[in-house]
Amino acid sequence: MIDFDVLTAAAFREGVERTTVGTVVHDANGRVLLVRRAGHAVLPGRWEYPGGGREDGEAVEAAAARELAAATGLTGLPLEYARSLDFTDRHGRRVRQFVFTALVPDDTPVTLSPDHDHHRWARPDRLPPTDDAQRTVVEWLTQRLAVPGWRPVGGRLTTVARPTAHGCFLLTDPQGRVLGLRSTVDPGGWNLPGGDVEHGETPFTAALREAEEELGLDLAAENPEIIARRRLIAGIHEQADAAHPVPVCGYVFDGGVLTAEQQARIRLDPAEHTEWRFESAHDWHALMPTDRYRRLLQILRARRGGVPLYLERPGPPDDFEGIMVFVTDGHGRLLMHHRDRNPGIAWPGHWTPIGGWREGEETAEQTAAREVLEEAGIEVTGLRPVPGPHHELVSPLTRVLHTRWNGAETDLRLGDEGLAVRLVRLDEVLDLEVPPYLHHYLPLLAATAGRPAEADPPTGATS
Repeated sequence: MIDFDVLTAAAFREGVERTTVGTVVHDANGRVLLVRRAGHAVLPGRWEYPGGGREDGEAVEAAAARELAAATGLTGLPLEYARSLDFTDRHGRRVRQFVFTALVPDDTPVTLSPDHDHHRWARPDRLPPTDDAQRTVVEWLTQRLAVPGWRPVGGRLTTVARPTAHGCFLLTDPQGRVLGLRSTVDPGGWNLPGGDVEHGETPFTAALREAEEELGLDLAAENPEIIARRRLIAGIHEQADAAHPVPVCGYVFDGGVLTAEQQARIRLDPAEHTEWRFESAHDWHALMPTDRYRRLLQILRARRGGVPLYLERPGPPDDFEGIMVFVTDGHGRLLMHHRDRNPGIAWPGHWTPIGGWREGEETAEQTAAREVLEEAGIEVTGLRPVPGPHHELVSPLTRVLHTRWNGAETDLRLGDEGLAVRLVRLDEVLDLEVPPYLHHYLPLLAATAGRPAEADPPTGATS
């Protein structure tokens, strides 16, 4: 649906002083209907397509239908919006006319108003005397109608998927945890602050309005520097599904950090949300369904990279957001990483394989190679998927890979995360404090790592 209130407001912002309507009626032979003003009317003798001014509070479409019926007696026609026309009227005012079009059968009877004394079905190249502005509109419209398959925008919009739009903010606390709001209607659903775009709004202004309604915080005043940047993190297209029958275009903006003092002033609207909380990316996993969690991870990836991402839901079937990589050497040892004991991370204090989040547009192999370099200081290549099904404790968004490395253990260097890295014999791994999923992967890994290589790689390389 075309929002003519928005178009009218835009016209007045551009200096237009008055809006009117007009309708170009055409038949199957491409002729257009013109009517001539009577001798007693304003501008007597002028030929024109039917149109006129709007009454106070009258909708644009209603005004077009009323003026058409008054001038020609034609009623009940499906009018399609075609374009606008700007001109200066006889009083020197700048006017914008919203022009519609309608198709009628040949020889459709016309009943003229008292203000018109004649009508004519004219070919576009043989129009009776009319002003240049109306002639331009008629020629423009008939040229486009001659193109097979072309429809005026008002009709074409009825044939395309018209998504709703929403805007929201990604807000974190000083520890980097993400703010989520629990839905009143769907208690299992957690959302970022934001909501649907209303008439006359942009996604950003909708996000600001919704954040104030949902949190009781005016973010433009609370975090003026970050809000002034209007930084887009991600654009998300969600296809229609059983829960939401029309597609949705979502826009996620950076809302900055909420301090403890700001958090203390959060006031929820109980009609919309019952609870708010900050959680790490890992801890949100237990609170969100897989598709919603994937979207959150994608948004966080976009923020880390500093480049807006275009995202789709549902996404590609082979999409991923994290990796776990098993690195073995020729002595039957597995590279293990002793994780920090920080809350909000996966398996704090445990020994695990190398793992981490995807960055930017990396492939799974690129993510794995980067994480091994960052966490253990070594370069690996030749990464391959570990055969077999995922363990239930390993997210389907995680790719599990394996490679063989023949470097010296003295080459290992602990990165910025974790307490230690070292090579551990496969039969001794379970003696460490490890996640339960290693009971699943170690037999698969032993079979994979034990296969003879086609050729022994050089030290520091992989096979």
